[in-house]
Amino acid sequence: MHQAPPDLRRRPRDRAAGDRTTRPRRTCVGCRTTRDKDELLRLAATPDGVRADPAARLPGRGAYVCPTTACIETAAHRNAVRRALHGTSEDEVRTALETLLATVSTSQAPKEQHA
Repeated sequence: MHQAPPDLRRRPRDRAAGDRTTRPRRTCVGCRTTRDKDELLRLAATPDGVRADPAARLPGRGAYVCPTTACIETAAHRNAVRRALHGTSEDEVRTALETLLATVSTSQAPKEQHA
């Protein structure tokens, strides 16, 4: 049996099985910056329509957006979520983005201090 040259052989992993050195990265459809997957919010195209997927566990094609109102508004203006989700209706995407925007707006609102 022919053996591959030394430079083409697989290299053994130097890290333990549970030690991950890289994290999954995704691109925001609003601002087009690449971030760690857990820093972005996911919208999923499911058989029931487009839904926000905070746990990132729903089946179907996903689109990621930064958790800021600016990125969500930019994604809506550019129609980027609809393009990323391939074949979803404009109304479904608009409803999902409005829900996501309301969620982000309330979490970013300044918290009142009790005197």
